[in-house]
Amino acid sequence: MQGVGVDQFIQMLFALLLIIILANFLLKRLDRMNQVRSKAIKIIERVPVSKSSSLCIVQVGAQYMLMSFSEHGNEVIKEFSQQEKEEIQIRLHQQAENTKSITDIKKISGDLKSKYKHLKKKYEDSFKGD
Repeated sequence: MQGVGVDQFIQMLFALLLIIILANFLLKRLDRMNQVRSKAIKIIERVPVSKSSSLCIVQVGAQYMLMSFSEHGNEVIKEFSQQEKEEIQIRLHQQAENTKSITDIKKISGDLKSKYKHLKKKYEDSFKGD
């Protein structure tokens, strides 16, 4: 009876991890779909400053700008130079590569399946000696 509880717990843990991975994947897909709507204007990065205001790096055409968004209005704080723009693009590319390598779903699910099988076998083997 006790073995069923541990097995079910491991299955629930595996299911929870799978749901988290799928939710993360779907949220990223939705975010990409929202960004595709406008080709001329893109919000590159947004950082909340308070409940009702944020700072954003915005791309308008070939220009990159730092903008402030709040309930009271929007303001261009700074226009980035070509060198700063290239540095931002390099950082974004590196972040995208890191995210891609971390969230490779097939790799993660394969690793989880093999760990689950290993734990299950180890658990079953522990009762064979008794």
